[in-house]
Amino acid sequence: YDILFKTNEVGTDVTAFGYPLTSTMGEELKVTNGIISAKTGFQGDATTYQVSVPVQSGNSGGPLFNSNGDVVGIISSKHKGTDNVSYAIKSSYLYSLVMSSNIEIELQNKNTLQGLPLTTQVSKIRNFVFLLKCE
Repeated sequence: YDILFKTNEVGTDVTAFGYPLTSTMGEELKVTNGIISAKTGFQGDATTYQVSVPVQSGNSGGPLFNSNGDVVGIISSKHKGTDNVSYAIKSSYLYSLVMSSNIEIELQNKNTLQGLPLTTQVSKIRNFVFLLKCE
């Protein structure tokens, strides 16, 4: 669980998964990448990373992975005043939230994605990222 509590460094390669703009881009899972641009988010928010991953409506709630296949955050928003500035809630804060819910959850402590090429990681991860529609 060490990765959950480790702050990733600025410059870390990250990849986001999601379902942006399904009305025009379709309902196939989309993958996009960038880097961690800052260890803090909008207005210095320490619970989020600023990332250069280009995201759209529909990416929110999608996982953000580092190159080892570790979930480092969840995409939460983008900065509308500029291009390719997005924010992700850090996994350590998400873990704390889940643990505070008193729901028993067992997390896998072995990373089976580390060392695999991105294409292989995507083929394995895609089975665990879902499109949820609310009407």
